[in-house]
Amino acid sequence: MSAEDKKYIRVWKKLSVSEVSSQLMIIDDLYGTCGKCKHLGLNYTKDKSCPECGTKFKYLATNLKSPADIAKVLARIEKENLDFVLIDREDYTLSKAKDAVKDLFKSND
Repeated sequence: MSAEDKKYIRVWKKLSVSEVSSQLMIIDDLYGTCGKCKHLGLNYTKDKSCPECGTKFKYLATNLKSPADIAKVLARIEKENLDFVLIDREDYTLSKAKDAVKDLFKSND
């Protein structure tokens, strides 16, 4: 397999929303926010964990919409050899919202 043969392809995988939430950094270009405690000013190329709450990051989600901008983030993750999984922010947000709605109708018996 040559380097030219490798491209970024979106892959769908069933994940635990609570697991993702507990290990998530939300990024915009370079700087991000801890998904757990909302600590600001994190740098995904340097911060492997949150200095505020200690969360170890495994997942990144971005508000970027442009495929070119997302490709830049992916290239940076690869170049810096970072151990992150980039997830689709919209999918994550929708999954969290569905869980929140389910919790509203749970019986407290």
